[in-house]
Amino acid sequence: KGTAQAPHNILECIFHPERGMASRLLGRLGLSLRDPLVVSAAVVGGLNTAGFLVTAATGTHKLIDITGTGSFVVSSLATCAVCVQHFRAVNPGKPLPLRPMVLTAAVGVWGVRLASFLLYRILQSPQDKRFDKFFPAPGELPVKLAGFWAVQATWGFVCLLPVTLACRHAAAAARVGPAFYAAMGVFACGLACEALADHQKMAFKASSPGNKERWCDVGLWRYSRHPNYWGEMLVWWSLWAAAGRAVPRWSVASPLMVCGLLMFVSGVPLIEQKYDAKFAKNAEYQRYKASTNLIVPWFPKPSPK
Repeated sequence: KGTAQAPHNILECIFHPERGMASRLLGRLGLSLRDPLVVSAAVVGGLNTAGFLVTAATGTHKLIDITGTGSFVVSSLATCAVCVQHFRAVNPGKPLPLRPMVLTAAVGVWGVRLASFLLYRILQSPQDKRFDKFFPAPGELPVKLAGFWAVQATWGFVCLLPVTLACRHAAAAARVGPAFYAAMGVFACGLACEALADHQKMAFKASSPGNKERWCDVGLWRYSRHPNYWGEMLVWWSLWAAAGRAVPRWSVASPLMVCGLLMFVSGVPLIEQKYDAKFAKNAEYQRYKASTNLIVPWFPKPSPK
């Protein structure tokens, strides 16, 4: 009897996933397969898993940044689509909620800009030494590489929480006010700061063979040693602020994770350590470091005598 029912149960899971085991397990957690949180986890996790498998098989680093950034855009679009579908079913005839739509568009603009910049950088650079330590030696299992992709997937899911939760609570997120528009103004400033800093550094490096390995100290880099990271932090703090009271307070994990990774893990420490080791005896670099803020752009301090 159990064998006779198996094909029926398999087909039922395929054509009616809401009746399957995964759906029942999610139901016990107060979730569903169409919940934006579940959709976001599935998209970000699925894309990063695929990226890991291809990277482990080919040994190339070229998919890492593009896949990570792309998962943000695809996930936000998927959760917004679920949000729109649910909102129309529950509130027929009512205008779509502005907040989740704008937040999704903001992530899309941020992601397309960053992905295009990273793609250009990848095409110009045959190898990215940042990732060498994660690739296994011959005969080793790609454990470190898997751990890296797992962290990247977690980063994507957590950073997107304000957008995902705004889509999840679309009705509560419907009304917007001055605070929302102010937050989106800060987002625009952060995005512009990040994009301009990336462009200025790339142009500086390409302007002269001697600048390729030198620190950048022109444009925004005259006022901050890491203005691109300052812009990135503004982007995610502003998106969290724009989500407003429609999302739970614990969604502040999004901008906090961005700041934590950039300040203490993969951003500032790696670059500062590299330049400190390379230019330890360079008086010009030491003056630049002493007079220029680490993150927040501000006028240079008087150089020490």
